[in-house]
Amino acid sequence: MRDAILTSYPRAPYAWSVMLMRRCILCACLWLSGMALSSAAELQLYTEESPPLNFSRDGLVTGFSTELIRQLAVLTGDVTRIKLAPWTRGYAKAQDAPNVGIFTMARIAEREKSFQWVGPISLSLNRFYTRKGSGIRMGSIAEAQAMQLVLPRQWYSYQYLVDKGFSNIYTVTSAERMMQMFRSGRGDMLAVSDIALPALLDMAGMTPDQLEPQLVFLQHESYLAFSLATDPAVVSRWQGALDEMKRDGSFARLFQHWFPNLSLLPRLLEVSR
Repeated sequence: MRDAILTSYPRAPYAWSVMLMRRCILCACLWLSGMALSSAAELQLYTEESPPLNFSRDGLVTGFSTELIRQLAVLTGDVTRIKLAPWTRGYAKAQDAPNVGIFTMARIAEREKSFQWVGPISLSLNRFYTRKGSGIRMGSIAEAQAMQLVLPRQWYSYQYLVDKGFSNIYTVTSAERMMQMFRSGRGDMLAVSDIALPALLDMAGMTPDQLEPQLVFLQHESYLAFSLATDPAVVSRWQGALDEMKRDGSFARLFQHWFPNLSLLPRLLEVSR
């Protein structure tokens, strides 16, 4: 469990030419092991603005998860289009149509039977944070329930906390609005993941030393989720490609590039077979 707050996330380049060349070599290995690249699919994958995992910069979609998806597409040989869209739109599309997926999706019980899963690709600790000097100390969910919280309604953590009995939540439409309100004092605490925190602080012009970490309330794994209508062979091919990246060290290298101050937990390196 990490108590330190990350101060920044790296400005990764868009091009991964060396890594893609290695992926091409691995494509041949996967084909020889029965990955059936000749049956390549055309896939539409949705994502949202959620730095540093997936976000837009200068009109291009980037981020750790996005770059991972691009490398997996090279490995599988599938034709993949990535579209940045509001979460609710991408979520609906990924439930209704074949050859459609969404990332980066928290794999929680309420979603388990609605998708086919490839991962895990990230693991996050979700923690409460208060403003430094507030004097607030909390050691339990019950104590946190008395605090005013601001959260986007579409976030999975909103539903999680509501289910835990939180009723004092002011809902907003975006993470940026959440951070503006928190900085201005409208809200006692944040409820965010360790991976997302640096980018959220940037939105509000805040620094980590202005916060105090409190209780960790949720740990979750995130995945690439495909619709149930997608051919299971496609899902298996993508999971196999991800497993290969974890075996050959390329997943670890990509993770450390984006998160040099984070430890790569053993769970993220586990393979499905």
